[in-house]
Amino acid sequence: MSFLMALLILIALFSLSENGDHPKRRRSRRHILYTESDSCLEECCKRAHSIGIKIVKELPFIGGVVCETADGEDVKLLTLERDVKIEEDVKVYATCLGFGRDQAAVGAIPPDTITLTGAPNLWKKTTGKGVSIAVIDTGIAEHSDLRVKGGISTLGEVHTENFRDDNGHGTHVAGIIAACGRDQGLLGMAPDADLYAVKALDRYGSGFVSDIIEGIAWATEHRMNIVNLSLGTAEKSEALRRAVRKAVAASTILVAASGNSGGTGSPGVLYPAKFSEVVSVGSVDSDGKLSSYTSYGPELNILAYGENILSTYLNNSYRRESGTSMAAPQVSGALALLLGMGYRGSDAVRALLESAKKLDLPKEKQGSGLLNLAPFAQSY
Repeated sequence: MSFLMALLILIALFSLSENGDHPKRRRSRRHILYTESDSCLEECCKRAHSIGIKIVKELPFIGGVVCETADGEDVKLLTLERDVKIEEDVKVYATCLGFGRDQAAVGAIPPDTITLTGAPNLWKKTTGKGVSIAVIDTGIAEHSDLRVKGGISTLGEVHTENFRDDNGHGTHVAGIIAACGRDQGLLGMAPDADLYAVKALDRYGSGFVSDIIEGIAWATEHRMNIVNLSLGTAEKSEALRRAVRKAVAASTILVAASGNSGGTGSPGVLYPAKFSEVVSVGSVDSDGKLSSYTSYGPELNILAYGENILSTYLNNSYRRESGTSMAAPQVSGALALLLGMGYRGSDAVRALLESAKKLDLPKEKQGSGLLNLAPFAQSY
């Protein structure tokens, strides 16, 4: 009897600890709701509010909204109209492997890998002047070698103009595209292109699909010629694809990193690079050998240099980094040069893919081949 009483007391104390002193934290989930009909969407928002589902923000570019539900509330979504599509607002991550040690830039010269692409041979004719490029990433920090013309942050519930990079990834990507060597530093692929920062990833290099959608929307509405997306997710999003298709229909070129899952059991290309409307970029080293980490598959379009790439970084410094995140901006910069030569959107993409150098690799591991601007220098 004494043992039984002691056991009951322990159970009671445990119950109090669980339910009283330390209540369970309710976890929330984000969802994207969208529909073909604006009027239906408006009704959907009203219904969501009526059943206690929080609307985080609207996504007018795709006719959708982002909502948030707590544990056990997901079932409420099933009571919404049948023609409302519902998908989880999944996380998206920067596709880099990590930074190397600091290395100062000297003499306003391009990094070795940019020289390998053949970009400097085009600079007498085009440096990308007048071509606008949106870098959807962790933002862009102030740097003596970067000229940022403007931008936005899509993080949080309300847009702001604070696109300051607190991670470093976006600044590194931006330098590969268009570092201008203004302070005897580095030169990027297209040193006179117009850079715009779209901060859609946080200080940890992650964001939601909805943040990327808003970034693509901003870039499209502000008539960016090229959008660089050195980020990805393994989860397919039809909402994201809707944004991609709208951007491409408006003659915006989207370039994305294929991902760094090549050395895993799931080496497939990540989204949004996996969408056929997006130029998907994998990575090679400076010798043209396929990077062990690069994601690949039938959706891969082209390869570029992605290992130990020197570029701009936080606090007006320079660093080396590896990943398909570094390969994608080389393609974005190359396309800026072609646009500067007079090529139009889809024609520039087609010409770039046709000029790629074929490697001794299966097509699914190289797409059209390795980025190669030499033919344009010879024929221009």
